[in-house]
Amino acid sequence: MISAAVNADRLWQTIMDMAEIGATSDGGSCRLALSPEDATARALLLTWCEPLGLRFEQDAIGNMFLRCEGTNAAAGVIALGSHLDTVPTGGRFDGVFGVLAALEVIRALHEVGLQTKASLELVNWTNEEGSRFKPAMMGSRVFARDMELGAALATTDDNGVSVARALRDSGQAGPLVPSPRGWSCWLEGHIEQGLVLETAGVDIGVVVGTVHARYFQLVITGEPSHAGATTMDRRRDSLAAAAEVILAVEQVGLAAEIGGRTSASWIQNLPNARGNVSNSTRLHCDVRHEDAERTKAMEADLRQAIGSIAARRCVRIDVDPYAVFDPVTFDPTLCGLLRSKAQARQFSTRDMIAAAGHDSVLVAALCPSAMLFVPSVDGISHNPKEYSTKEQLARGAQVLLDVVLALAGLPDD
Repeated sequence: MISAAVNADRLWQTIMDMAEIGATSDGGSCRLALSPEDATARALLLTWCEPLGLRFEQDAIGNMFLRCEGTNAAAGVIALGSHLDTVPTGGRFDGVFGVLAALEVIRALHEVGLQTKASLELVNWTNEEGSRFKPAMMGSRVFARDMELGAALATTDDNGVSVARALRDSGQAGPLVPSPRGWSCWLEGHIEQGLVLETAGVDIGVVVGTVHARYFQLVITGEPSHAGATTMDRRRDSLAAAAEVILAVEQVGLAAEIGGRTSASWIQNLPNARGNVSNSTRLHCDVRHEDAERTKAMEADLRQAIGSIAARRCVRIDVDPYAVFDPVTFDPTLCGLLRSKAQARQFSTRDMIAAAGHDSVLVAALCPSAMLFVPSVDGISHNPKEYSTKEQLARGAQVLLDVVLALAGLPDD
């Protein structure tokens, strides 16, 4: 029987070619969702897919679907992919590996003339990072009906540009109504973004579940006043209060280690003018833990700290819990298949919990889903220094290919 194998050099080169779009001077990538750079990256993906004869469809939130038809319509559809958008200080591998590993799986099959019984669908999700538009995983949220399309389209970035306008300007508004596509299962390859695999010397992480995560927008309202004429005891400084809140967020996370995480990673300040005491400050923060009850306790601790800061500084702090991710357990059968196929290749494996958010969290509610991690050198991610070796990436893509073949089947099976 003809076998299929990924081409490590080809996979690596596609990743490096994609990194040229939105390349930063320090070796990283900046392709914010629905920006001109994101649109160029999407166009390059389509160029690569054209020789493979894939059927391209796009929905109204910009999610891209590229289908390789199988020989048996009744055999279902195996979907796999990730995202091409990055954070402003992104690297070359986060999200991109999942999309281009899916492309390499289809390329490897096409190269040896193998057509599976089940159809294969490569997916690129819109605005996974949430750096330009909140919340993160917007495309998969709308797809999974976790967020209304209208609400997503009305969301604006920091410059007041709506998702609807960004879709139009980038040419990424498709005709399909976002909705589940009847997939048999979903697979996502990803870099780990942490140190677990590298520290343990393990090749493949089988992601068996995710943490519980709760995201908040805080609006701190003080009182505008003159920075020189207003004595310190009379000030109601929203920015100074925000500084305390940020440190409180950090303290909650430190107290919840090793399973807990917190961050306060976005801030907007008004009037943001020299000579003015700040009177309105917005920031986003989150709390996460492997245990759902611990996450709720972390939220309670944070709210208590926020209340104390507001009372002491005579400011108002409104807390909007704009997104919640309950812990997700990925499909045990798919996880077992990832594990067994990796071990059949003599790759070492380790079961893992994902601490970061991923589109797979949303898709898991629609169909059996699973994720695969490959090591990240020094555990660095969302950083231009983010790196995984050619060999590490190829191992992950090969396991995905082996699993796809096992699931999708060949006509003579």
